[in-house]
Amino acid sequence: MRLALIVLAWLVFLPSYALADDRVEHGDWYSQFLEGMGEAGTHENGLSTFGILCAEGNCRYYFANGINCEPSSNYPLMITTEGGAVSVESVCEPVSTANGDIMVYWFNESDAINQAFKKTLVVGFAFPLSDGKFKVNKFSMDGFNAAVDRMVGGLKDKRERQNEKNQSNPSDSQGRT
Repeated sequence: MRLALIVLAWLVFLPSYALADDRVEHGDWYSQFLEGMGEAGTHENGLSTFGILCAEGNCRYYFANGINCEPSSNYPLMITTEGGAVSVESVCEPVSTANGDIMVYWFNESDAINQAFKKTLVVGFAFPLSDGKFKVNKFSMDGFNAAVDRMVGGLKDKRERQNEKNQSNPSDSQGRT
């Protein structure tokens, strides 16, 4: 699972979008697919990124703000929406890109977070720094719902087509000796 998430994150930060299938812009957000994986994401003036990645029925949010961290360590994030604020634990993992390694903070989706994101115009992240200050990033949510709906729906359709194919050709889904 960790490898799958790292591969997914790597896709987020590719400087070229040529590898992505069906990249579509939705306001300030985009959705795209690559090899059975889906992503919906946005950025803050190219300085930080925020989005959600899904593969094999599992989805996780990601946030990258350019701050170094200890790999596999937990870090708190304060997330603010028009409906209030919530503190979440994130796990930091380095992701290799064409421009070098970057640190990505992953956190789990939940019904409460998903609903808060769907209902707000702006999401803010307050990231605690070692000097007692916070780094704050804000992301427009214009297009979030459309991007996530397209990404989730596209993955669901692909999974259903694969299941139909496997049912019509059961020998194709069995191992051969």
